[in-house]
Amino acid sequence: MIRPLARALISRISIAVIELVIVVPMALAILEVSKAVFVQPDLKEPMDIITGIGMIMIGLGVVLEERKALREIFGLVDGPDEAWQGHLDHSCHHAGVGQLVLGLFAEICIEMIRIPNTVIYTGDVDDYLVVAGSVMVAVAALLLVRHAISLLTMTPRQISH
Repeated sequence: MIRPLARALISRISIAVIELVIVVPMALAILEVSKAVFVQPDLKEPMDIITGIGMIMIGLGVVLEERKALREIFGLVDGPDEAWQGHLDHSCHHAGVGQLVLGLFAEICIEMIRIPNTVIYTGDVDDYLVVAGSVMVAVAALLLVRHAISLLTMTPRQISH
């Protein structure tokens, strides 16, 4: 029972749908932060938004990056379509690394603000750091859309042997 569920969850269609669903809060976060930054003196909410989305990006990145390990855990390797699955693993690994790195950079931007100014003085650039975190989220959202489209349009014939 668990094996078919795992196969369904790590299929290219499921991954693409999950990625597109996650893009929605990413886009909403960018809109919310863009309305508040440079306008509100208190950046707590925009910082919390970027931090939350950054954590989602990091989590998704790890899962994408480890698609092959998940297939191994659930005994879904060495099937007749292993070359195709390997191609999907490779694609997901790259997309996962992108999400992981961009999510971490978004988090770094926000954490630099949270460190006391006696350690790292960011008082004059807090808004810009929030914007930089938002840019990381925006780039990651574009990469997710691109990867989802790639997953939905790729075919086994595209694999070079």
